[in-house]
Formats: sequence, C-alpha cells, structure tokens
Amino acid sequence: MSCTSVVRENELISARRLLPLITENNTIAMVHGHLASKLTSSTRDLVAAEQANITANQKNRELSKTMLTLAEATKSQSADDIDDPKLREQVRLVDKELKDSRRRMKTLKGILSAMIVGSGINWAADKNLTELVLEDDDD
Repeated sequence: MSCTSVVRENELISARRLLPLITENNTIAMVHGHLASKLTSSTRDLVAAEQANITANQKNRELSKTMLTLAEATKSQSADDIDDPKLREQVRLVDKELKDSRRRMKTLKGILSAMIVGSGINWAADKNLTELVLEDDDD
C-alpha cells in the first residue's frame, strides 16, 4: 500500500466520521432558526398585547372617572326628588332592601370571621383568610 492510498483512506474515514456531525449541526441550525423566528413572533405578539392592555387601562381610568362623576351626581338625589308616587315608593323599598341586605352581610361577615379565628386555623398565614378576618366593615 502506498502512502497516498493510506492518506486517501484516512480522509475517507475522517469524512465518514464528520458527515453525521455536519448533518447534526445543520439540523440544530435549522431548529435554532425556527425557534428564533417563533421568539420574534411571540415578542411581537407580547408587545401588541401590552399596548392593548395600556389602551384598555387608559379607557378603564376614563370610564372610572365618568362613573365616579355620575355617582356623585346621583348621590345628592333622593327618593323625594321623584315626582311619580309609585316610582318613589319603589325606590324607597329598594333602598330599604339594600340597607337590610348590607346589615345581613355585615352580620354574616362577622360570624364568618369569628368562625375562622375560633377554628384554630393559622389564618394569618393565608392571605385570603387574613383579608376575610381583617376586612373593614365599610366595604
């Protein structure tokens, strides 16, 4: 065997060893390109969603201001301002039902808080239970 044939045989062996590695490298490069494209697309979608969220928050603030303005305007009105006697009586009944409902809710909330505290559960470690127990009665 001549020296050139040995060199040629070594080159063939090296090429056979490198071919699977080159194929794997090409596959990884294709996958990387695909993932980079997906990341770009996801980032674009995220930016669009964040912009929509900012717009929605601004709209929500505007609507909240309008609602507070309307609430203040209606707060000064009373059932006595209504001319229709039937409607005035209905408003008074609804106001009474609302007051009764709030009173019942306050009572039930007090009972629930007492049950939680008296149960021995570590309510201070649970955010939801802490909020229930320490919640103001003005809500």
